[in-house]
Amino acid sequence: MKRGFMKVVSVLALFALFLSLAACSSKSSSSADGKITLKVLDWNTTNKKEAQKAMVESVKKELPNVTLQFENINWDKDFNSVMQTRIAGKQLPDIIMIKGGDHPKYAQFLMDLTNEPFMKEFPEDVRKALKVNGKDYAVPYTANFQGVFYNKQIFEENNIQIPKTWAELMEVAKTLKAKGITPFTSHFKDYQMGNSANQFATLEVFSKYPEWGSDLQKGKVSFAKSPEYKTTFQHFKDLYENTEKDPFGVDFTGAADLFANGKTAMWIIGTWAPAQIFKNNPDFKLGFFPTPAIDVENTKLIMQSDYTWSASKATEHPKEVKKVLEILATDKSLAKEYINQVQTQSLLSDVVPDVQSDYVNDINTAKNAGVIDANIGNVQIPWPYQQQYTTYIAEWLLGKKTLDEALKATDDFKSKVKFQTN
Repeated sequence: MKRGFMKVVSVLALFALFLSLAACSSKSSSSADGKITLKVLDWNTTNKKEAQKAMVESVKKELPNVTLQFENINWDKDFNSVMQTRIAGKQLPDIIMIKGGDHPKYAQFLMDLTNEPFMKEFPEDVRKALKVNGKDYAVPYTANFQGVFYNKQIFEENNIQIPKTWAELMEVAKTLKAKGITPFTSHFKDYQMGNSANQFATLEVFSKYPEWGSDLQKGKVSFAKSPEYKTTFQHFKDLYENTEKDPFGVDFTGAADLFANGKTAMWIIGTWAPAQIFKNNPDFKLGFFPTPAIDVENTKLIMQSDYTWSASKATEHPKEVKKVLEILATDKSLAKEYINQVQTQSLLSDVVPDVQSDYVNDINTAKNAGVIDANIGNVQIPWPYQQQYTTYIAEWLLGKKTLDEALKATDDFKSKVKFQTN
């Protein structure tokens, strides 16, 4: 009797576990009345509830039987591990927000969108930067722009002109320090070193040698023997010597607070920062200029396809998923509402944000002088590799390595990197 009772208990326990796992499933679900729930993995953090609400409402108009269910994660800390776990468990969500440049890592698990008519809504050069082996696996949705945000009031009060080269930028820093003003805000505690490394390399390396990363994989070039990459590393020393006292103890939120409250004059970052700046100081006079390169001809506005939407090729509802992607690609009212909420730029033509700010005008002006895509380097030098070599830069800045040792360590780490190029 006891043994039979224990069997019943065991069966019930297994059944309960099954229900629990089913409830946590990241796959879509459907009911007898034809209603479908599509799971969406989303890492946007700026006004996410409002942005998601706009998406849900737009989809409901076209697909009244479809509900979007969002799962919110942190891209910097969680995205890669979450994706690997879901792939291993064959539990990829139906729709996935993937950062521009990350698609080669996941392409084999994504739906091929190359022949979908709605992909023609996007400029060919934007699509080309995101293609993997000549195929489209993502709907390009928003772009970020990266460069130097600056305190216009400080610049105006001190008659400082916008620098066009790295040497001129360092002269600006020298002038500010002489007046008792900290030139830069930095947050080396989190991702800024990786982002700045990509900015510097985009301008100093990939603008001259677009295939440098591919040549690295083939053993034709190395970090230690590259004057351009040595320059990229040296930019960090210049930045470190002109920033707040302990940038390794400051994260993004702390950096935004320092900058917005006038404690520093410049911040090398991207267009995801203004929302936090204005949250801290709504009246802040914010300006923008492209990150200067050593040579003026390489000083260009850095653009990156940022928020992109992909789909699992294993989705149980491919027809509905494709329709959602079509809505995202063609509904310009939704696109405008979305970028107004997340405070960024759309990759759909004729869709511009309502945001009125000097920095937006500065970015639009900078576009005319030339734009370079950050994904050139991001695809060839994977983000984890960029993050790793900035740890060697940090060790150099803190006196634990020489510059040559930091460059050599970066080369040595190459054997541990899984390269995937488009």
